Amino acid sequence: MKKALDDITVVEYAELMSGPMCAKMFSDMGAEVIKIELPDRGDQARHLPPFAGDVPHPEKSGMFLYLNTGKKSLTLDPTKPTGASIFRKLISSADVLIENHPPGFLASIGLDFASLHAINPRLIVASITPFGQHGPYKDWKGCDLIEWAMSLAGYNTPTLVDDEENENPLRAPGHAAEMMGATNAAAAIMCALFHRDTTGEGQWIDAPCWQATVNTAKIEMAVYSYFGVPFSRLRGKQPAGLEPLPCRDGYVYTLWAADSHFTALKALLGNPPALDSELFDTLAGRQANDDALRMLIRQELIKYDMEYLVTEGQKLGLTIGPVYTVAQAAEHPHLTARQAFAEISHPVAGCFKYPQHLVSLSRTPPSPLRAPMLGEHTAEILSQLGISHEEQQRLRATGII
Repeated sequence: MKKALDDITVVEYAELMSGPMCAKMFSDMGAEVIKIELPDRGDQARHLPPFAGDVPHPEKSGMFLYLNTGKKSLTLDPTKPTGASIFRKLISSADVLIENHPPGFLASIGLDFASLHAINPRLIVASITPFGQHGPYKDWKGCDLIEWAMSLAGYNTPTLVDDEENENPLRAPGHAAEMMGATNAAAAIMCALFHRDTTGEGQWIDAPCWQATVNTAKIEMAVYSYFGVPFSRLRGKQPAGLEPLPCRDGYVYTLWAADSHFTALKALLGNPPALDSELFDTLAGRQANDDALRMLIRQELIKYDMEYLVTEGQKLGLTIGPVYTVAQAAEHPHLTARQAFAEISHPVAGCFKYPQHLVSLSRTPPSPLRAPMLGEHTAEILSQLGISHEEQQRLRATGII
């Protein structure tokens, strides 16, 4: 079956999270993605847990297996002159290069955008970094934790605290900032491909992860822009009903700011007399008496199971949802019905369930394949570049491939 991007060739010279995630979006959509990995070591993600069977192994890292579905692995060291020459051959017919090295690194090995563009004027280069290719912080060392912490989202995690001095900001789970940088870069690459179709010219995309994360904090930015007042994490300065609360077997997230929300919530809880006070009849009243109201609602929610609260609350038009564990989400019938997960078999790691795709396409559905083993496609790719078997043996002996 034809895939959406099966006429696109992407070279990925990247490691860990941001670059590989960006390239994964293309491989899952059918693009040929050639992943360049250093000989012997490979992508650093190969050495990070969790590992299949809890046994450290470069072919069993769950992080690597997920981020590199459907790619081809070419072991190559472009920092060596011969390796750089092979890199240029590879780039000469590629559509896209995705890289996430520090600014200036590619230039230091003679592979800057200007040099690559001279070889292939149609080439699109996406550089994903913590802070971008220019600006005072461009050379700062960064990682997902730092990018998140420096964003407005980082300061506001968590919100609804009672003491800003003693309840410090927390890190969000996962790799949110680098994921945002990756998805921004992928969208920009698609825009650049459309531009190239019109003009025949490639271009250089500067995709900083910090900027992508800051851009998600539009409300906080607007509040500061309009009023000159920083967004507050304090509970007392937020609208009523904006946090997850415990129920009998977990947590639910619900709102009771609008009158219709509060009426539906009372009905869901059996219209308990304690909530029928005139103090809570209006939004202003609910905000002014939030501490007392929140405690009363907690006392009622704890009497019910999560499934009942969510199912019946939705029927009443209440904005309410469950707070799921990983296991609950992975086994959820809604995601199962949408085929959100696929079992993928790997010759070393084994067979596991993977998140299958971010979106569904009716005519060209994405279908991720397994991640490559280190250097699995080196001989195939080099042969296509006209490099003989004998020359490949010499390159392997000298550590270039």
